[in-house]
Amino acid sequence: MKHKFSAVLMALAMAAVCMTGCLDSDKKNGKNAEAETTTAAAEPVTDENGKEMSESMELMHVKFKDIPEIDNGPLIKLSKTDAKPGEIAKVTVSVTGADKKWSMCGIHITYPDVLECQIEDEEDLTVEYELGKATQHNSGFVAMDWQRNLADELIRNHQRSVFFTTMFQDNNGQDGDIATFFFKVPNDAQPGTVYDLGYYYMDSDMFRDLDANMSFEKYAFEHLEGGSITVR
Repeated sequence: MKHKFSAVLMALAMAAVCMTGCLDSDKKNGKNAEAETTTAAAEPVTDENGKEMSESMELMHVKFKDIPEIDNGPLIKLSKTDAKPGEIAKVTVSVTGADKKWSMCGIHITYPDVLECQIEDEEDLTVEYELGKATQHNSGFVAMDWQRNLADELIRNHQRSVFFTTMFQDNNGQDGDIATFFFKVPNDAQPGTVYDLGYYYMDSDMFRDLDANMSFEKYAFEHLEGGSITVR
Protein backbone atom coordinates (compact mmCIF):
# COMPACT_ATOMS: atom_id res chain seq x y z
CA MET A 1 0.00 0.00 0.00
CA LYS A 2 2.84 2.38 0.83
CA HIS A 3 4.37 1.88 -2.61
CA LYS A 4 1.02 2.62 -4.25
CA PHE A 5 0.69 5.90 -2.38
CA SER A 6 4.30 6.82 -3.18
CA ALA A 7 3.67 6.22 -6.89
CA VAL A 8 0.59 8.43 -6.78
CA LEU A 9 2.55 11.08 -4.92
CA MET A 10 5.37 11.06 -7.47
CA ALA A 11 2.82 11.41 -10.26
CA LEU A 12 1.31 14.37 -8.41
CA ALA A 13 4.70 16.03 -8.05
CA MET A 14 5.58 15.56 -11.71
CA ALA A 15 2.16 16.83 -12.77
CA ALA A 16 2.69 19.93 -10.65
CA VAL A 17 6.09 20.56 -12.23
CA CYS A 18 4.59 20.18 -15.70
CA MET A 19 1.76 22.49 -14.69
CA THR A 20 4.18 25.24 -13.70
CA GLY A 21 5.52 25.26 -17.24
CA CYS A 22 2.08 24.99 -18.82
CA LEU A 23 0.62 27.77 -16.73
CA ASP A 24 3.58 30.00 -17.48
CA SER A 25 3.21 29.30 -21.19
CA ASP A 26 -0.55 29.87 -21.10
CA LYS A 27 -0.06 33.12 -19.26
CA LYS A 28 2.30 34.42 -21.92
CA ASN A 29 -0.22 33.43 -24.59
CA GLY A 30 -2.99 35.34 -22.88
CA LYS A 31 -4.97 32.30 -21.72
CA ASN A 32 -5.04 33.58 -18.15
CA ALA A 33 -6.17 37.04 -19.22
CA GLU A 34 -9.54 36.75 -17.51
CA ALA A 35 -8.00 35.84 -14.16
CA GLU A 36 -5.41 38.60 -14.46
CA THR A 37 -8.06 41.16 -15.40
CA THR A 38 -10.18 40.18 -12.41
CA THR A 39 -7.25 40.69 -10.09
CA ALA A 40 -6.01 43.89 -11.71
CA ALA A 41 -9.46 45.49 -11.61
CA ALA A 42 -9.78 45.02 -7.85
CA GLU A 43 -8.20 47.11 -5.13
CA PRO A 44 -4.85 45.71 -3.96
CA VAL A 45 -5.40 42.95 -1.40
CA THR A 46 -3.46 43.17 1.85
CA ASP A 47 -2.73 40.55 4.47
CA GLU A 48 -3.67 40.80 8.14
CA ASN A 49 -0.54 42.92 8.74
CA GLY A 50 -1.55 45.42 6.07
CA LYS A 51 1.18 44.30 3.63
CA GLU A 52 0.18 44.15 -0.02
CA MET A 53 -0.04 40.58 -1.31
CA SER A 54 1.89 39.25 -4.27
CA GLU A 55 -0.04 38.52 -7.46
CA SER A 56 -0.16 34.77 -6.83
CA MET A 57 -1.36 35.18 -3.24
CA GLU A 58 -3.93 37.71 -4.39
CA LEU A 59 -5.28 35.14 -6.86
CA MET A 60 -5.43 32.69 -3.95
CA HIS A 61 -7.51 35.21 -2.05
CA VAL A 62 -9.88 35.49 -5.03
CA LYS A 63 -10.20 31.69 -5.24
CA PHE A 64 -11.22 31.34 -1.61
CA LYS A 65 -13.33 34.51 -1.23
CA ASP A 66 -16.65 32.63 -1.31
CA ILE A 67 -15.52 29.79 0.95
CA PRO A 68 -16.92 30.03 4.52
CA GLU A 69 -14.52 31.20 7.22
CA ILE A 70 -13.55 29.12 10.25
CA ASP A 71 -12.22 30.53 13.52
CA ASN A 72 -9.22 28.22 13.85
CA GLY A 73 -7.22 26.04 11.53
CA PRO A 74 -3.75 25.11 10.25
CA LEU A 75 -1.00 27.69 10.74
CA ILE A 76 1.93 27.02 8.43
CA LYS A 77 5.21 28.82 9.13
CA LEU A 78 8.69 29.16 7.66
CA SER A 79 11.47 29.45 10.21
CA LYS A 80 13.58 32.53 10.86
CA THR A 81 17.17 31.42 10.93
CA ASP A 82 20.71 32.72 10.39
CA ALA A 83 23.99 31.66 8.84
CA LYS A 84 27.43 33.05 8.03
CA PRO A 85 28.52 33.84 4.44
CA GLY A 86 29.12 30.60 2.57
CA GLU A 87 27.32 28.48 5.16
CA ILE A 88 24.28 26.27 4.66
CA ALA A 89 21.14 27.67 6.28
CA LYS A 90 18.44 25.30 7.50
CA VAL A 91 14.89 26.42 6.70
CA THR A 92 12.04 24.55 8.36
CA VAL A 93 8.38 24.46 7.38
CA SER A 94 6.10 23.73 10.34
CA VAL A 95 2.40 23.53 11.10
CA THR A 96 0.24 23.92 14.21
CA GLY A 97 -3.51 23.66 14.73
CA ALA A 98 -3.85 20.59 12.52
CA ASP A 99 -2.75 17.64 14.66
CA LYS A 100 -4.18 14.41 13.18
CA LYS A 101 -6.42 16.57 10.97
CA TRP A 102 -4.68 16.65 7.57
CA SER A 103 -4.00 14.05 4.90
CA MET A 104 -2.08 15.80 2.12
CA CYS A 105 -0.39 19.00 1.11
CA GLY A 106 1.33 20.62 -1.85
CA ILE A 107 3.02 23.98 -1.27
CA HIS A 108 5.46 26.27 -3.11
CA ILE A 109 7.89 28.19 -0.91
CA THR A 110 9.96 31.02 -2.41
CA TYR A 111 13.54 32.10 -1.83
CA PRO A 112 15.88 34.72 -3.39
CA ASP A 113 17.73 33.38 -6.42
CA VAL A 114 21.10 34.36 -4.91
CA LEU A 115 20.68 31.47 -2.49
CA GLU A 116 21.56 27.95 -3.63
CA CYS A 117 19.00 25.33 -2.78
CA GLN A 118 20.82 22.09 -2.01
CA ILE A 119 19.91 19.61 -4.74
CA GLU A 120 19.86 15.85 -4.31
CA ASP A 121 19.51 14.97 -8.01
CA GLU A 122 20.41 17.52 -10.70
CA GLU A 123 18.48 15.64 -13.39
CA ASP A 124 15.03 15.80 -11.82
CA LEU A 125 15.87 18.68 -9.41
CA THR A 126 14.77 16.83 -6.29
CA VAL A 127 16.13 18.62 -3.24
CA GLU A 128 17.74 17.57 0.00
CA TYR A 129 15.42 17.57 3.02
CA GLU A 130 14.88 16.21 6.51
CA LEU A 131 11.41 15.20 7.62
CA GLY A 132 9.98 16.31 10.96
CA LYS A 133 7.42 15.00 13.42
CA ALA A 134 4.44 16.29 11.43
CA THR A 135 5.24 14.00 8.49
CA GLN A 136 6.67 10.96 10.27
CA HIS A 137 3.73 8.76 9.19
CA ASN A 138 3.66 9.88 5.56
CA SER A 139 3.06 7.51 2.65
CA GLY A 140 5.50 9.43 0.46
CA PHE A 141 7.23 12.79 0.25
CA VAL A 142 8.62 14.62 -2.79
CA ALA A 143 10.41 17.99 -2.90
CA MET A 144 11.67 19.65 -6.09
CA ASP A 145 13.38 22.91 -6.98
CA TRP A 146 11.48 25.02 -9.54
CA GLN A 147 14.15 26.46 -11.83
CA ARG A 148 12.68 26.09 -15.33
CA ASN A 149 9.78 27.95 -16.95
CA LEU A 150 9.51 30.22 -13.95
CA ALA A 151 6.39 32.35 -13.53
CA ASP A 152 6.78 36.04 -14.42
CA GLU A 153 6.20 37.03 -10.80
CA LEU A 154 9.17 34.96 -9.65
CA ILE A 155 11.41 36.28 -12.43
CA ARG A 156 10.54 39.91 -11.60
CA ASN A 157 11.21 39.32 -7.92
CA HIS A 158 14.47 37.41 -8.56
CA GLN A 159 13.07 34.35 -6.82
CA ARG A 160 12.97 30.61 -7.19
CA SER A 161 10.69 28.13 -5.51
CA VAL A 162 10.79 24.75 -3.80
CA PHE A 163 7.64 22.69 -4.26
CA PHE A 164 6.99 19.93 -1.74
CA THR A 165 4.12 17.49 -1.48
CA THR A 166 3.22 14.66 0.87
CA MET A 167 0.25 12.49 1.68
CA PHE A 168 -1.01 10.03 4.26
CA GLN A 169 -3.33 7.04 4.22
CA ASP A 170 -5.60 8.82 6.73
CA ASN A 171 -5.67 12.16 8.57
CA ASN A 172 -2.28 11.25 10.05
CA GLY A 173 -0.54 14.57 9.43
CA GLN A 174 0.55 15.96 12.81
CA ASP A 175 1.53 19.29 14.29
CA GLY A 176 5.23 20.10 14.30
CA ASP A 177 7.97 20.35 11.68
CA ILE A 178 6.94 19.21 8.21
CA ALA A 179 10.39 19.34 6.60
CA THR A 180 13.69 21.19 6.68
CA PHE A 181 15.38 22.39 3.48
CA PHE A 182 18.94 23.64 2.97
CA PHE A 183 20.17 26.82 1.26
CA LYS A 184 23.74 28.01 0.76
CA VAL A 185 24.31 31.67 1.59
CA PRO A 186 26.53 33.55 -0.92
CA ASN A 187 30.21 33.66 0.00
CA ASP A 188 30.20 37.45 -0.36
CA ALA A 189 26.99 38.03 1.63
CA GLN A 190 27.23 41.02 3.95
CA PRO A 191 26.49 40.57 7.68
CA GLY A 192 23.05 41.90 8.48
CA THR A 193 21.59 41.00 5.08
CA VAL A 194 18.13 39.46 5.40
CA TYR A 195 16.82 37.04 2.77
CA ASP A 196 13.03 36.83 2.92
CA LEU A 197 11.28 33.49 2.42
CA GLY A 198 7.66 33.28 1.34
CA TYR A 199 5.13 31.45 -0.80
CA TYR A 200 3.94 31.25 -4.38
CA TYR A 201 0.36 30.04 -4.76
CA MET A 202 -0.75 27.85 -7.62
CA ASP A 203 -4.24 26.48 -8.15
CA SER A 204 -2.86 22.96 -7.71
CA ASP A 205 -1.52 23.75 -4.21
CA MET A 206 -3.35 22.20 -1.29
CA PHE A 207 -3.50 21.54 2.43
CA ARG A 208 -6.38 19.12 2.96
CA ASP A 209 -8.09 16.64 5.19
CA LEU A 210 -9.72 13.47 3.87
CA ASP A 211 -13.05 15.29 3.46
CA ALA A 212 -11.42 18.02 1.32
CA ASN A 213 -12.89 20.69 3.60
CA MET A 214 -12.20 23.89 1.65
CA SER A 215 -12.67 26.09 4.73
CA PHE A 216 -9.83 24.14 6.36
CA GLU A 217 -7.67 24.71 3.27
CA LYS A 218 -8.66 28.36 3.04
CA TYR A 219 -7.52 28.98 6.61
CA ALA A 220 -4.19 27.30 5.90
CA PHE A 221 -3.37 29.44 2.87
CA GLU A 222 -4.77 32.73 4.16
CA HIS A 223 -2.65 32.46 7.32
CA LEU A 224 0.70 31.44 5.85
CA GLU A 225 3.66 32.98 7.67
CA GLY A 226 6.93 33.67 5.89
CA GLY A 227 10.42 33.32 7.27
CA SER A 228 13.93 34.62 6.70
CA ILE A 229 17.65 33.91 6.67
CA THR A 230 19.80 36.60 8.30
CA VAL A 231 23.53 36.77 7.57
CA ARG A 232 25.56 36.99 10.74
